[in-house]
Amino acid sequence: MLAPKNLSSRQQQQNTSFLQSNNEKKLFGETTTIGPNELKELRRVFNSLCFFSEKNPKNLKLRSLRKLMAEKKNSEQQQGKERFGTNVTDVTVSSAEAQPNGDEEKEEVDLKMEEAQLENDLHALQSRPDPIIRAQDVAAALKNLGKPCTKREVLDMVWEVDEKLDGVIDWEEFVLMFERNIRDRTGLEPARFYHMVQFMIYDRDENGLVSLDETMHMLYARIGREKMESTITRLFGGDDGAPIIEQGSHGGEINFTRYWEVVDREQRKMFDESQLGRIIAEKRNRKIDVGKKLKRGT
Repeated sequence: MLAPKNLSSRQQQQNTSFLQSNNEKKLFGETTTIGPNELKELRRVFNSLCFFSEKNPKNLKLRSLRKLMAEKKNSEQQQGKERFGTNVTDVTVSSAEAQPNGDEEKEEVDLKMEEAQLENDLHALQSRPDPIIRAQDVAAALKNLGKPCTKREVLDMVWEVDEKLDGVIDWEEFVLMFERNIRDRTGLEPARFYHMVQFMIYDRDENGLVSLDETMHMLYARIGREKMESTITRLFGGDDGAPIIEQGSHGGEINFTRYWEVVDREQRKMFDESQLGRIIAEKRNRKIDVGKKLKRGT
């Protein structure tokens, strides 16, 4: 996704306010869990998700256009090398034969104009004064990651984060959702939207895959080496703590479907091991025992 190189003054003020709030929590004995680097990555993902349903088609088209322009340039250089015995960029060719014809020149101009128009459209979308994430943006992002969800599922995900009940997710709600989830030790915090956001934070090169290197970089700063290694093993290893299998680049990669399966399973496990989870399990087991006794007595 394309993101502005510099934060707006409003975004900078929001970030500063959030960090000041965290410093106040430290004074009162509360531990903060989002550092400056992670907050920066959180802002990147928020910017990517804002109006994603409108930006993503333009981003995809822009990437395809730039790929076509690069291929044409490489082809022209190769033709020049074959024609003149060297790279066309290294010589001055006076022959009219070496100049692009009218059709080729017009096509190049058209491609550059289309590229400029797409860049302007994306900048306008990214520069809207009140950035928000809507249900259609969440749906488009999930589909882009290879996990399309139903309209009901998407609306539920937004509702779980939408503290102001205005049907959208703003920056304050976005940060609050993230902070609640990384502090959760019960498995009760709604986490489906968080799982998507956390994956996008890990996916720093935005290729739709999370690499071992990317994940280690983010986790080490937050939870330390020991917890990082166990988390990495669960994500990139086999089931039941099997060793990490290095597939792809950057030490191994996983897609969003694999990531979702692991983190969803870990959250259920967290709840089962919590005090409330154990109480519910005990009640369930007692009901089963009573049912068995009644069945034997009939």
